[in-house]
Amino acid sequence: MLEMLGFFGILAAIFYLIFPFILSSRIRELTERVRELETRLGEGEAKPAPSRPIEKEKQIPKEEKPIQVREAAPKTAKTVVAPAASATPIPSPPKQEKVTKIAEPAQKSEAWQRFEKQIAENWTGILGTIILVMGVGFLGIYAALNMSPFFRFLMILGIAIALFGASVFLVRKDFWEQIGYWLRSGSGAIVLFACVASTSVPGMKWIQSESLALVFILIGVAINLTLAWFSSKQRFASLHIILSLVSLAILPFSTLIFFLGVGVSFFSAILAYRAKWEFHLLQTVLSFLVLNFIYKTHFSIQGPLLNSDQSRIWGILGTLLVGITSILVHYRKVYSSEKFETLPFITHIFSWAGIGLGLALYSTGSVWNPPILIVSSVVLFFWARTAREKKKIRWLYLTDSLVSLGIAFIGVLLLSRLEIDKFAITVFSSLLFTIFFIVASEEKEDFLKKVGAGLLHFSWAFFLLLLMEDQSTENKVGFFSTLASCLGMLLLSFAIQVYDSVRNKDSSRAIDDIYGILEDHKISPSGVFIGLFSSAICFLAFPWQYSEFYLPIFGIVLLAIRQNRNWSGLGIGLFPFLIALHSLVIYRISHLEPWEILLRDLPAIAFSFLCIPLSKVKRDSDKSLYFSQPGAVLFSSHILFLSYWVTNPISPFLPGILWLLLSVFYLEAKVFFEKKEDIWQNSWKASIIASKNIWAIFAISFVALFLGAHILVHLQSEYSFGIFKIRLLIQFFAIAVFLYWSTSQSSTQIFTGIWNKILPFFWELSAIIATIAIALEIPNQWLAVAWILWAFFLELLGYKFSSRISRFRFYSLCFFWYSCIHVGFVSSSNTSPSSYWADQEWLSGLIAILLLTAYLVRVYKFPSYKSSETERFPAQVQQLAEKLSPRFNVVIFYPLFAAVALFLYWSFDSSLLTLLWMVEVFIVFVIGLVLREEHFRYVSLGSMIICLVRLIFWDLSKSSTITRALVFLGVGGILILMNTLYGKFKNREKSDVA
Repeated sequence: MLEMLGFFGILAAIFYLIFPFILSSRIRELTERVRELETRLGEGEAKPAPSRPIEKEKQIPKEEKPIQVREAAPKTAKTVVAPAASATPIPSPPKQEKVTKIAEPAQKSEAWQRFEKQIAENWTGILGTIILVMGVGFLGIYAALNMSPFFRFLMILGIAIALFGASVFLVRKDFWEQIGYWLRSGSGAIVLFACVASTSVPGMKWIQSESLALVFILIGVAINLTLAWFSSKQRFASLHIILSLVSLAILPFSTLIFFLGVGVSFFSAILAYRAKWEFHLLQTVLSFLVLNFIYKTHFSIQGPLLNSDQSRIWGILGTLLVGITSILVHYRKVYSSEKFETLPFITHIFSWAGIGLGLALYSTGSVWNPPILIVSSVVLFFWARTAREKKKIRWLYLTDSLVSLGIAFIGVLLLSRLEIDKFAITVFSSLLFTIFFIVASEEKEDFLKKVGAGLLHFSWAFFLLLLMEDQSTENKVGFFSTLASCLGMLLLSFAIQVYDSVRNKDSSRAIDDIYGILEDHKISPSGVFIGLFSSAICFLAFPWQYSEFYLPIFGIVLLAIRQNRNWSGLGIGLFPFLIALHSLVIYRISHLEPWEILLRDLPAIAFSFLCIPLSKVKRDSDKSLYFSQPGAVLFSSHILFLSYWVTNPISPFLPGILWLLLSVFYLEAKVFFEKKEDIWQNSWKASIIASKNIWAIFAISFVALFLGAHILVHLQSEYSFGIFKIRLLIQFFAIAVFLYWSTSQSSTQIFTGIWNKILPFFWELSAIIATIAIALEIPNQWLAVAWILWAFFLELLGYKFSSRISRFRFYSLCFFWYSCIHVGFVSSSNTSPSSYWADQEWLSGLIAILLLTAYLVRVYKFPSYKSSETERFPAQVQQLAEKLSPRFNVVIFYPLFAAVALFLYWSFDSSLLTLLWMVEVFIVFVIGLVLREEHFRYVSLGSMIICLVRLIFWDLSKSSTITRALVFLGVGGILILMNTLYGKFKNREKSDVA
């Protein structure tokens, strides 16, 4: 028994002694600051400075009203006003501001200051009373060794009576009044302890009859509560309640003790209701919560000996009695205020928490709990309106509205006891938040509306996460239950959109947009969730037969609703729906036959096309625009992929050909639509004009796809159609299409900007395709001839159409160089003998040299760098060609000279090679004389020296006599001819100079 008393004494000391000491340290600090302020005020009054009253007024705290009254005396007012007429007597030094900051302590709320004051003024009395009661208890235990239980009772009762008599005498004295009140409270606690101990405490128990024991306990409690009732201050009433509950907690716990605790707590709540005693009410709620835990632990341990169901019922009734009484305290008129009050709010929250925790302790998992909680929340929700309308207590109205929502939400969660699946519970939760949100919006309560909207959006997002988690596991909820839940969420999101369009149509922001998504557009989050829930239905519909037919129809309905109601949020929500719908279509048609794929995809194509005209967005200025680009992209993407899926199984060549045709179709569509821009401006056809850039992009994309297919598929094939390769026919067709593209620039003037930079490239594409065809189809031994002929053709084209493709003349020069390389290097590697004269390498090389010479004469007469194209890409080619113009003879003659020299090297016998090279040297020398360019003569002279060295060291030792004679005669004759020509040329130059 001693150990138990000591334990409870330590707990009481911790709560009522140590905690007040911590708080009192802060109070002492504030007291010292007040004393410092009073000292400074006294010093200020002693100085007769004219500006001192103003300085005192700044330093005096607002709550010291007596000083303000003295300051307002007429005589002092004159003293203040007189110096105010001059600017100099009123000092405002920085030091004064510093004093003011030091003198003003940190401001706290009025409720917290009252709480600190209660603790600071009464901690000694509380501690003394507790120690007094414990002392009486220990005295009674000591007396138990020498006295009978009845005389022990009388002894403790006598002590209580003596303390009460002393308190009656002391309260009449002003100095001893506080001590008198504390002794009176202690006497009541001692009487209660004596009565309870006489019935339950071993060693002091002298009453054997249960009826008589109950009478004694009730007498003790009645005396104690009577003293609390007549207490003028809440600290004494709180002490009586605390001591009563502590005395009950010391006793062996039973249902009877719990009843007494409920009665004491209820009486304590009545006391708080009678007066505005927030600290007392908070203490009552917390004390009863501890009592609840003790009682629950008691009947849980003693379950086999007690009727657990009956004890649970008593616990629930006791919790409701005390809790509801504590909550009703704040519905009194004394709390009428629009201003938020901290301590009443905290007490009210703790009251609800006490009810919630108490009921949770006695919960049995009954199926009746959900409807009871939901009905209770409805009652509380309407009861909370009295706080706003009748009592004018706004904070209480907001608090209880949210508490009612929390109770209803708990009731919805407990529906799982009725074997309702998680998806249905989430739908019911969203329905609850929807109702709360709409009611708050109708009541024009912005705070509650934001809370309701946030919870609603969270429940929707949680449902989607729950759905993703369910679909990724093996133990899935039933398909129809999941589908019904998705449809329910879809209807709820539609309900919010309809409510916004009906009740909030004139607002610039959606009614459930608590995030400020976009200021220029009225975007509702519920519209976004409509698209997300529709997407979820699409994914659930993967196994449905014919789902690819009716879900696009549902999408068309959503498009029509969005445009008709101007729901921008739904417009955003349609983007994920588009992804889900196309995922569904791809899944449904991926294993079908080509023509069946086309049939199954027609609804999706129709939906994609209708995304273009059904994309109108209305502005606040009664102007509208079309956001048709996504629909155009979607429609064109359908055409792109369908053209592959349908035609590729038939032939791998068909997709590329079809893409090439589609590029022309989109090109012409762009031209046609832009010509109709002014005519279609005020009709739905303006949506097609709004997406004109999409048509252009896809026209280019189809060309790029063809080029990819041509490289990866067409060029790898060796199939023939008659005498022609299929790839060659495709190349002819591609060249025709690219020429059509390139000439479209001249047929219309609507191409501007980037189109003027893209379209000229189609001339190059045509030339590239033709070059690829030549490289693949012409035999290798005739490629040198083919390249120079192609160069001739490009030269003639560039010359003929110089206003458009004069750059082709520069390209022809490139192929001239490539033909020279082919003659000089590539052909020399083809040494395989052939019985056909047409297959001889020397023949094709000789023809190529003749053609190269003819080309040289042609371009020398008409230089290729003279161009009329000065804009865009052609101008860049023009700049490159102009850089070659100062060295034109070098870049045109020397490649041919090198090619001929190498051709002679690998085509003729080495015995005649020196003579042939000397002929070429002579030709170079003559050209230098004709063109009057020294570098040709220098090159010819250097080459001649090389030939002479070869003549001496090679021909003399390797060749036959007759060959040696012929070579020497030829070389000598050439040298003499060169010397003669140079002499005449030199003399002519001199005569020209003279």
